[in-house]
Amino acid sequence: MLCLRNVLKNCLSARKTCSRNISALYITGDKATENYATLQPYMDFNGTFSDRQSLDQSISSRGLDIRLESVLAKYEQYKAHHAQLSKVAEERETVTKRLKVLTKSGGKADQLEELKERGKSLRNDLKILKQALYPIEDDFIHDYLHLPNLLHVQCPVGGEEKLLYRHGMPNSENKTPSHLARKELVHFVDNNRYYLMEQAAHFDVKAMQSLARYFVTRGDFIQTANPDFVRCVLLEANATPLSDYHLVQEEHLQNKINTAYLTGGASFESYLGAMTKLCVYPSVLPLRYVCCGRSYNRAEAQLYGPIPSLYTATQTNAVQSFVATQTASEADTQLEHILNLATDFYKAVDIPFRISYATAAALTPAESIRAVIEVYAPSLQRYVCVGRISNYGNFVSKRILFSTRREKHYDFLHLVGGPVLYTSRLIAALLEHGVRLEDCKLLGGISQKPSHQQDLQQFKDLFT
Repeated sequence: MLCLRNVLKNCLSARKTCSRNISALYITGDKATENYATLQPYMDFNGTFSDRQSLDQSISSRGLDIRLESVLAKYEQYKAHHAQLSKVAEERETVTKRLKVLTKSGGKADQLEELKERGKSLRNDLKILKQALYPIEDDFIHDYLHLPNLLHVQCPVGGEEKLLYRHGMPNSENKTPSHLARKELVHFVDNNRYYLMEQAAHFDVKAMQSLARYFVTRGDFIQTANPDFVRCVLLEANATPLSDYHLVQEEHLQNKINTAYLTGGASFESYLGAMTKLCVYPSVLPLRYVCCGRSYNRAEAQLYGPIPSLYTATQTNAVQSFVATQTASEADTQLEHILNLATDFYKAVDIPFRISYATAAALTPAESIRAVIEVYAPSLQRYVCVGRISNYGNFVSKRILFSTRREKHYDFLHLVGGPVLYTSRLIAALLEHGVRLEDCKLLGGISQKPSHQQDLQQFKDLFT
């Protein structure tokens, strides 16, 4: 198991010294001298504000501290200044064209001089208006980027989750000892460091590989390998709180506001770099990808405290899904497709689990709906999340410019995805349910009883 002590030490020191006053996703012209814009998101003002009632409901249901009236007032001010700027720019362009025509036709000197002076005056006015627009633009655009996605029609807006499927009923009469009592399988130091041994170590890898293989063979997914580090601009594009991941301290950072974060290859954000500014043909849709790797999301771990355990660990092996479709209805179909595959996997494991839609208050601003896969943890006497699949609509695609071309038009793609397995939490639940890991049935065709010859062959494969 990877030890993150040194990495976290650097992350904490970097967090103390690094302050973020501006966004990496949108940089106004006055700040472009020190920082450069890595990505310029598409901002659909008309589309966002066309259904104000739904937008206001999304804000209130999520419990966000956003006053839509204030954002709209800033939008009107932004439009007014932008219109004034455009008017002066057009007038200057007209004067420039007129000056060229008179120069070629041999106009009078006093006319040419008058047009030159008018052009200089308009140029100065344009500079003044641009400087005046920067703070207005900065104030409005960043408030606009904080607006959430619209909620899906099936997303629960009250305080209760919507149950979709349940397998098995938990026995909550007697509290079961924690999985940490199995010292021969789990050596737990803290939330950042733990070691899986013997069958637990085998299961940690085999479960991940089995589920990914099942997605490939039965779900028509393509397996990928993703980077463990993601730039801040992609986290902001996905509206991911920066506190969810560990900040990386870099010695030679060219763009000081576009810092790197340790997310792990099995994170939704790790897919976004490959999709940024990408335009695909409709014939290749839907795109279905699955990835095995690490996940370093520390926000989710805080839900199952305060006692540290595998349920609260900040790192785990995981299986991440990512799907892109052309329409909203196709995105709904793909979310159901992923849930069906995940249901098959967890039914084979055969411990109590359930799938439900999370409430609007639990969603990130980019999510329109989230389906949560939870297994029952006997020691906690509650369900814990081992996977979640979200529908983002075209909210994220507009920010990373991920599109498809239809005739002469470009449509932004609808994204669906999320981790379908956190291995560490599943192992903890299986141990507490008294399941022998070597006997646990896994879909995907990978044996859970590794022989000496298999271990030897895997070692040889590392050098071939």
